[in-house]
Amino acid sequence: MRAQLFMILILANLASTGFALADRPVRIRVLSYNIHHGAGVDGQLDLGRIAKVIQSVSPDLVALQEVDKNATRSNSVDQPAELARLTGMNVIFGANIPLQGGQYGNAMLSNWELCDRNNVSLPNTNDGEQRGLLTATALVGANTAIRFLATHFDHRSDDADRVASAKRVNEFVSGINAPAVLAGDINAIRSSRVLQELQEEWTIAGTDEQPTVPVANPDRQIDFVFFRPADRWRVIETRVLPDTVASDHRAILAVLQLNDKQIPARLPRDQVLLYRDSSGEQKIAKTSDQWAGRRAEILGGMHSVMGQFPENLPRSQPTMKVIEQADCDSYIRQLIEYESQPGCMTPAYLCIPKTALNQPPAKVPAVLCLHPTDNQVGHKVVVGLGGRPNRQYAGELAERGYVTIAPSYPLLANYQPDLETLGWKSGTLKAVFDNIRAIDLLQTLPYVDQDAIGAIGHSLGGHNAVYTAVFDERIKAIVSSCGLDSYLDYYDGAPNVWVRGKGWTSDRYMPRLADFAGRLDEIPFDFHEMIAALAPRHTLIVAPLHDSNFRAASVDRVAAAAKEVFELFGAGEKLRVEHPDCGHDFPDQMRETAYQLFDTVLK
Repeated sequence: MRAQLFMILILANLASTGFALADRPVRIRVLSYNIHHGAGVDGQLDLGRIAKVIQSVSPDLVALQEVDKNATRSNSVDQPAELARLTGMNVIFGANIPLQGGQYGNAMLSNWELCDRNNVSLPNTNDGEQRGLLTATALVGANTAIRFLATHFDHRSDDADRVASAKRVNEFVSGINAPAVLAGDINAIRSSRVLQELQEEWTIAGTDEQPTVPVANPDRQIDFVFFRPADRWRVIETRVLPDTVASDHRAILAVLQLNDKQIPARLPRDQVLLYRDSSGEQKIAKTSDQWAGRRAEILGGMHSVMGQFPENLPRSQPTMKVIEQADCDSYIRQLIEYESQPGCMTPAYLCIPKTALNQPPAKVPAVLCLHPTDNQVGHKVVVGLGGRPNRQYAGELAERGYVTIAPSYPLLANYQPDLETLGWKSGTLKAVFDNIRAIDLLQTLPYVDQDAIGAIGHSLGGHNAVYTAVFDERIKAIVSSCGLDSYLDYYDGAPNVWVRGKGWTSDRYMPRLADFAGRLDEIPFDFHEMIAALAPRHTLIVAPLHDSNFRAASVDRVAAAAKEVFELFGAGEKLRVEHPDCGHDFPDQMRETAYQLFDTVLK
């Protein structure tokens, strides 16, 4: 996973003044809880009690320590997934050590989408238990992103590793004046060298001692919530929760308010290594840490146009029903519907190689196959059921041994969701979430390798694959055919294609883009930046020389800008552009090139 750490910039819609204003003050409820792998002081293993403690204060962000995943001592339960199910929150997990056939580490729960996820090992000497720092960007509002860090420091009497860990955390954020929250079990008290070191960069939420251990009669605080920079936050409340049974620590809650702040307008689209330091000065990113701030700005720009993910979207296992099934010799093709969100069943084709259905099931890679624009047959085209030739990549990949899923795109053919009623501001982001939920579904299938997922698409599917992969880092390899050029170059910038309801501004795309007609350079994100945001994952762009929709020369400029970020990650070779001598098509040779990429990366 990419090593992007600890930097956040607050993003917003670009105003004609050339400045962006962050959302109005946002209140955020942050909980830190060492759950002792769900084992209470009464000896009972009960994640339900842990979930009730969490839900009792309705937190937005939760840092969890001592979390098991599939370890024997906790009945081989995937505790992060189970807590996500019980609380209805999004989850990420960072494994720090192998344990009894599973893993052990930190986890995060969030009411918001989490991206830029990373898990960093902290200093460890003298054969201590490996500790880690789990990080992510929480997309809080249309214009607000916060870096959230969850950690658990070493517990031994010698504080050397704890002090070194504090310094390591501080190194990542030093000089970056962007909103961030750190929470966890520090295994040190306020007067310790460890806390003194952390407070060089962080402010403790709450000035009064809030004892968290021992759980029955706590007399010292070792669990904390911190924030930075100090002038962007106000502490509304801190308190320790009353439960004394579910774990051997008490949970601590901090209610924080993030205040307004103006920031300059967007950075140049073709200079993707530029970022802003704490003074607002533009600098060139020389580390992945510094690039993380620019990436967060790109995500904020996307949300300012695409809208936000509606509140309370599900991330538990999607329900699915099979509508029809066909035997396709080497694979089974199912027409299914899956619940992408309450009140919305998304049609999709699921193709399953017969070899994957052996007993016990063989773990095979999977590919999200996104269809081009077709208002007659829609997603049928990618499984070879009508439409133009050279679009049947879902079927061909299934023949090569991949599980493939091909969701319908909103407002095309047989899939007509009511976007407004469902809470969406754009068809683009609805499609992204449908795709995220399709991957959620893939990861529940016993024959799918959860860590070997790719995405491919042509035309509409080509940019749909890019948008989705920016938001979902589970996608390890991306193929985009005839799917992009710079917004500035789309049909050579002709004004008639930016009229509201046309092209990119239609309901199934992003209606808010019409606001930038006549000032396309102010669109707060572009493909230079989105392709860069895919680094360091394998990315293939197929840009035919005679594509009438997207300009091959523009694609080269996009890729040249994005390649600097891939090179920053030491992955310059992972970004590849091909220019077949054809029009708006995905010819045999290019599909074979795409399939070979998947074979190399996913198998």
